[in-house]
Amino acid sequence: MKSSLRKVPFFLCVCLCGILHEAVLFAENPFLRPGSNRPAPPPVIKQAPPPPAPIPRNPNLEFRGYFKYENEWHFAIFDKSKNEGVWLKKGESFDEGKVEIIGFDPEANELRLKGGMQLTLKDSEKKVLTVPSGQAVPSKAPARAIPLPPGAKSIPPPRRR
Repeated sequence: MKSSLRKVPFFLCVCLCGILHEAVLFAENPFLRPGSNRPAPPPVIKQAPPPPAPIPRNPNLEFRGYFKYENEWHFAIFDKSKNEGVWLKKGESFDEGKVEIIGFDPEANELRLKGGMQLTLKDSEKKVLTVPSGQAVPSKAPARAIPLPPGAKSIPPPRRR
């Protein structure tokens, strides 16, 4: 019985040490600023905004030219997929009504089409295209690679029999 009585104070001492140790761990640290041991607030997660509506584009359409005749604009539209071009006025359409001209800004060279699509004037490639003609072009005689000294005669071509 003596041994069991000795165990009780030892057990109580261990429990008190554990409680004191825990109190010291959770007490505020005197070296930190006041309030720095507070738990961090939960992160606020914002939902991403919905993506904007896609801009309708047909990469096969090109705005190739325009002119004004009798106070009316005419526009050249070229469809690369069909290899076909048309001249249209405001309000006219082609490609079964899929392409219709709504407006034009001559300052920005921008054409507005039905459905929110916009085309800007395509820059020229600055190429000169050769045009075949029906007349023969005379060929020039080739220039001599080595010029003759003054007073020398040129050698005639050999005769063939």
